Amino acid sequence: MKKTWPVIWLSAGLFPTWVQADVQLYGKINLAFETIAAKGAKDGRDIESMQRVTSNLSYMGFRGSEDLGHGLSAIWQVEQDINPDECRQCGFANRNSYVGLKGQWGRLLAGRHDIYWTSHIPGMDRRIISTGIAGSILSLFGTFGGYAPRADRPTAPLTGGRAPNVLRYETPSWYGVSSTLSFSTAEKQGVSQSDPWAVQGELDYKDAKLAANVVWLESRDSNGFLGSGYTHYPPSMTVEGTRSRAVKAVAMYHFGSGTVLGVGFERLETRFPEGKVSRNAYGVHLGQTFSPAAYMGVHLGQADDVESHVSGGATTQDTGARFISLIGSYSLSKRTLLFAEYARILNDSNAAYTFVSTANLNDSTVGRVAGKGADPRTLMVGINHTF
Repeated sequence: MKKTWPVIWLSAGLFPTWVQADVQLYGKINLAFETIAAKGAKDGRDIESMQRVTSNLSYMGFRGSEDLGHGLSAIWQVEQDINPDECRQCGFANRNSYVGLKGQWGRLLAGRHDIYWTSHIPGMDRRIISTGIAGSILSLFGTFGGYAPRADRPTAPLTGGRAPNVLRYETPSWYGVSSTLSFSTAEKQGVSQSDPWAVQGELDYKDAKLAANVVWLESRDSNGFLGSGYTHYPPSMTVEGTRSRAVKAVAMYHFGSGTVLGVGFERLETRFPEGKVSRNAYGVHLGQTFSPAAYMGVHLGQADDVESHVSGGATTQDTGARFISLIGSYSLSKRTLLFAEYARILNDSNAAYTFVSTANLNDSTVGRVAGKGADPRTLMVGINHTF
């Protein structure tokens, strides 16, 4: 939604600068009333049912461009989380924020950008972005579900992330095919001898009926985690010589009857000096459009038991999980949508998969963390408005 500022900025003497560039204010506010719990932990650390208002990744951003001539443009974006209910994880430019160049050859960006973890959205989670984020397949994808072979050999809480220090090249689309290459490096802060970095390659295909994505991530010393704390990784979480690799493939097909079918697969591997751990996960989405405004869908997922080749490591038995989410949505306009959602994770006795959201069920700051084997579940009704 473009905003024009002629009166305000002309009076401030800045109007000539603004009319030379295309500047846009945009964002999303998504709030839901939610009942949430996690029960069945084998050590008794359940989270009893509670009610709350939850923000499902609400955000606001500014972006713009300047025509440099000869088919070349300068582009920029500054985006941040917002939470009209309670914002403890917000911060300016904490989402994708960058400056770069754009031409017929594609886009070249420098700044902060998603690497790996959200790449599957067009093929699995496109509908979830407008409803409750707890229903995302990220409840299983991108994580080992709390498994660590040893206390001093942790696995990533989330593979990939909104990484700092990113250089990113995006190709133009050619008959629906496009690709990206991203590189991120951490700024060493003297906490260890490690030198974390990550590289991602991605291939996308989109047409009127099919969306497909294959993405590969290779990281060193960062344990696969590239989000908050990446540049200040504590020594206990940084293992020199660690290699993490992730591969994910998803596809969604739109049938003429209004039915959509999405499938996804992911494999995670982390190689420590003592050996490697790995696991596979799968997902499927089936949805139906009943009218231009009404939609219903179901997500099903499974994470296999972790495989570990670390000598003396923790047991890998019963480290898998299953996942289900049901969503229904009704569009009041192009920008306003009502939704209802139910999501549940069925953890095995040694697994601790949980929902991924800005208002996570687990909150260590108040001593609220579910034990292994607990089954998170949520029921929410909300409204999403984009601007």
